[in-house]
Amino acid sequence: MTVSIKDVARLAGVSTASVSRVLSGKPGVGAATAERIRKVIEENDYRPNLGARGLVKRTTGNIAVVVPRGSFILNNPFFSTIIEGIAKGIDQTDYNMLMSFTSLQQKKLLETQAVDGVILFSPRNEELSLEWLESLGLPIVVVGSYLEESPFPCVRPDDEDGIRQAVNALYQLGHRNIGIINGPMSSMHSVRCLNGYKNTMLELGLDYSDENVFEMDEFDVLKATKVMAAFLKEHKKITGVVCSSDYLAIGVIKAATEAGLSVPKDLSVVGADDVPISDYITPALSTVHVNLLGIGKKAASILIDILQGKQIRKKDVVFKMEYIHRSTTSAPKES
Repeated sequence: MTVSIKDVARLAGVSTASVSRVLSGKPGVGAATAERIRKVIEENDYRPNLGARGLVKRTTGNIAVVVPRGSFILNNPFFSTIIEGIAKGIDQTDYNMLMSFTSLQQKKLLETQAVDGVILFSPRNEELSLEWLESLGLPIVVVGSYLEESPFPCVRPDDEDGIRQAVNALYQLGHRNIGIINGPMSSMHSVRCLNGYKNTMLELGLDYSDENVFEMDEFDVLKATKVMAAFLKEHKKITGVVCSSDYLAIGVIKAATEAGLSVPKDLSVVGADDVPISDYITPALSTVHVNLLGIGKKAASILIDILQGKQIRKKDVVFKMEYIHRSTTSAPKES
């Protein structure tokens, strides 16, 4: 037998309005009463009728999580870990989570207003335009570095400081010829990482050269390993590299092997983000840690607050990063 909201109210000894407030996270119900209502909901496996609620409130009960550039992101633990955090945040509500992976799916999902709000992994400049996103009139929270003029709340790692710490760590180990492996400049994340690298090199009195910058056309490192190997062979004076993600750093280690280089004996490598696998690969990856699960949970929390009509004071939420020394970095060998 299907349990209704009236059944929950009767069993908990409260009004249907009180049950509704608990389900939607609104105030007005005492802590003890709210706990009693939640217990009845759990014991009777009650599921709100989101379709009926949508007809009354003109809402869908759905939140879209829009991820970039196709299926390769499922192989990238940066995205999957943040998505896990988003899911845990949405689990605390009665919203459904919908995901899209292609531009066509994204436009269909958003244009048809099939969702109440959107958590958007920051698109590149040539993808979903700011004007188009604004025209939708949907609450949107962006994950990752995005356009400076964006009106949407943004939750992101401190990319520039993360790369700054990575360069400093290599400098402290004795490296003076340091390169960067970066993503495409159409990504604001890549722009911030390059700024952090360039500014830190100059602050340390080291030579900055475009020749020591490897820019990938795509974030898909699997397609770029051979090209990176060629880059490392041509730039053997580089003794250490910082990478704008752990995903790229893992590719660099593979490319270094193909180029006949040993990590860290010939080349020290530092990643960024500290994805869960970083400590389990061999050699374990030196990286710059950020709370990826926390980023996902925070993005979900901000969007839920907006959907509940709360004012968002802080539009740019920046998560600190912290360098972690592991086995892919050491002092450069004597030349």
